[in-house]
Amino acid sequence: MIKANVEIFLEHIEEIFGTDYKISKFDAKDNGKPIYLFTYKDIPEKGMQTFITYGLSEGEHPEWLGGKPELILSLEASDPTWGEAIAYLASERRGIKRFSYGDFFTFEEPISVESKMSGFLVFSPSILDKDSIEIQTNGRSIFLTGMYPIYIEEVELIQEVGIKQFWFTPGFDLYKVDRINLALKENL
Repeated sequence: MIKANVEIFLEHIEEIFGTDYKISKFDAKDNGKPIYLFTYKDIPEKGMQTFITYGLSEGEHPEWLGGKPELILSLEASDPTWGEAIAYLASERRGIKRFSYGDFFTFEEPISVESKMSGFLVFSPSILDKDSIEIQTNGRSIFLTGMYPIYIEEVELIQEVGIKQFWFTPGFDLYKVDRINLALKENL
């Protein structure tokens, strides 16, 4: 019997992160299959949370030729709103946006009360090795795609200097939601 893609996906993330997670369900704007959010506490380290979506890859996008994305977000935070924000993006933008490295997603308000950050940068997931990012399914592969919270002002900075230079700017921390805003001149 052939396993469903969701079963293959679940086995993959459970092998990496374990089975101690909470699942939340979100209706999709396109009326297709729902988006599920897996929330892991104290992963990859104590005091951190890791959120992973499933359902984005159930959609279609003309640029998803070699595989389809699912989102992963790891950070030092206690507010579940961070994960809910990526699930919202998956449910609202499935089939509309690529979710490719270098893409930005922004909100008009801060994502969480823990920070003034109001956007995400899409890039390679930092807590996974290259072999763990790809999940071979019955159709196209699923690729775990990293989401990184940013300040709205940093979008222009990243476009100007590039992701690599931004990544290595003093004060940048992938996981801290209370880090300084690197786009503000007084912080550079």
